[in-house]
Amino acid sequence: MRNLQNLTESRIQQDCYVWFHNTYPHLRGLFFRIKNEGTNKISGARDKAMGILPGVADGCLLINGTAIFIEFKTEIGRQRESQKKWQATIERVGYKYFIIRNLNEFKELCQTLIVKQK
Repeated sequence: MRNLQNLTESRIQQDCYVWFHNTYPHLRGLFFRIKNEGTNKISGARDKAMGILPGVADGCLLINGTAIFIEFKTEIGRQRESQKKWQATIERVGYKYFIIRNLNEFKELCQTLIVKQK
């Protein structure tokens, strides 16, 4: 088993996506990554012109008639200022935002939300 302390944010997100996809096949397509960063200056400029915003959460789960926004961080990772501002903005208009640091936290969140849906 991998050491959870050494996982990267992208690996945590991958593990969560695969677990969700396999655990809830009837909900496939409702948990997805939000592209919020360019791969180079050209694509970054194009993305910005198309509405990509700094600080937007890494993922979104559509459940119970709402959108749940999820930011993936390592055990020691911290939000950037733009992420804190975006979180405040979406919470102000009634959406939920969670910081997930490992697969177990994601499982607990999903299991709580999915139970509410049934």
